[in-house]
Formats: sequence, structure tokens, C-alpha cells
Amino acid sequence: MEQSRRRSGYKTPVGMNMHLAEMSRKPGGLMMGWCSSGSALLGEAMAAADFAAITIDLQHGAQDFSDALRILQAIDGRGVPAMCRVPWNEPSIVMKALDAGFEGIICPMVNDRAEAQRLASYCHYPPRGQRSFGPYRANIAFGSGYVERTWDELVILPMVETAAGLKNVDEILSTPGISGVYVGPKDLALALGQPALDTPCKPVQQAIMHILARTRAAGKLCGIACGSAQMLADMLSAGFHIATLQSDLQLFMYGLNRQLAEARQLRRPAA
Repeated sequence: MEQSRRRSGYKTPVGMNMHLAEMSRKPGGLMMGWCSSGSALLGEAMAAADFAAITIDLQHGAQDFSDALRILQAIDGRGVPAMCRVPWNEPSIVMKALDAGFEGIICPMVNDRAEAQRLASYCHYPPRGQRSFGPYRANIAFGSGYVERTWDELVILPMVETAAGLKNVDEILSTPGISGVYVGPKDLALALGQPALDTPCKPVQQAIMHILARTRAAGKLCGIACGSAQMLADMLSAGFHIATLQSDLQLFMYGLNRQLAEARQLRRPAA
């Protein structure tokens, strides 16, 4: 897509020198930001903070699609690739997100090969899929040749976060057109009858490592949502290709609470 940007005359932002699929395979993995607030300003700030990629969350986030488009444009202006977590495995929203110029899709609650096949079909053009043609902004962002490049360059990650998804991870990974999987640790914990903690308990950790091992054995990408900086560092060290450090709103609240606590400690009593 980088070559397409140059051919179309699109002024490529500084730092956008390879597409997301290539970036995800760099040694050490990549740290991804997560936008839930609906704020284009916070999205732009996350891009400026040097996250390698950013996901805009349409499943649990506050934004609607118009908000997501504005956030995408702000992120793209900083040269940072963006993914979209769609609310469900449903064709219209998957196709609409890709037409807007997202470089990848994260899809929740994918349980088996049949559901993974449906997701892949929504993302890819015929004859490999059933995606309808209409890349109204993707053509602006990526230029000519977009359609031909999508099979190799889009990053399509079904989420493994249910007991069924865990059981069927190999068949999900073997689905043509799927780039890998993305682990949702808290939903996975609940599905396994465990507490949804920021630091997963041992049974959930074992399930996560099983998913990672099967994904790497399949030669595909493995991503995960992390509840802390320590978990993110641990997951990248373990071999995950993509690790997400909380959401913009969570990070905002963390910084706010930390500064307030520090201010209270430093405040002098009134004379």
C-alpha cells in the first residue's frame, strides 16, 4: 500500500514506510494503542505518542462510525496504521470499516472455522470472498492497486475469547484469508469460569500460552489485549506479535489519578 500511496500522489506521512502486516512481524513485536473515548484529539495524541498502530473500538467504545472516521483521519495524518474492532461478525460493518481505509479488522467472539470463514469472506473481494466494491476512502488513502493488494496486506484477526474459540483455535488459524488471532483475556477468563483480572490467573495464562503456541506453529500473527504495562512487556517477550496497552480513556484516568494523588501528597496544609 505504501507504493500505491506514492503512485497516487498521496503525501505519505513521516514514518508510514511499511504496511501493518509487515510491521507486525518485526522482531520484538509492536505496541498498539486503543481508542475507546470517541475523541479524535485523543486518537491523534496516541498516534503522536509513538504507538506502532492503533485500534478504534466499535464494540465497546463510545464512538459511532462517524466518530471512528474522524479518529482514523487524525491517526492517518500522523502516519500510524489503524485497525477497527467491529461490534460483531456482520458483513456491512466489516466492509464499511475497510472501505474507510482501516488496514485491519479485529472481530469479537469467533468460535469456529465457519465463523472465521464468514469473517474472511467479508474482508476479501471475489473470487476469494464476497466483499462488495466501494472503497470510498481506502482509494484516497492507498491509491491505485488497492483491490489487488488487500489479500496480502489486510490484517484480519478473529478474537479467541470463548471456550469454543479456545477449543477450535487450530481450525480458526487454518482458515484462508485470516492473518492470525487476537486474544481477549478477560472474556476468555469469564468463559473459563475465572475472574476477569488485569493480570490473568494461572488457568487463563495457560490458555493464552496455548493460543500463542498454536498461532506461531501455524506461522500466523498473534495479538493480545493487556491490562498493564507489565503484562504487555511479558506478552511481547513471550512472542506475541501485537500487544495492546489499555485504552485512551483508561490511560487518561490513570494519568489523572496519579497526578491528583501526587498533588495531594505535595499540598501544604493551610496556614
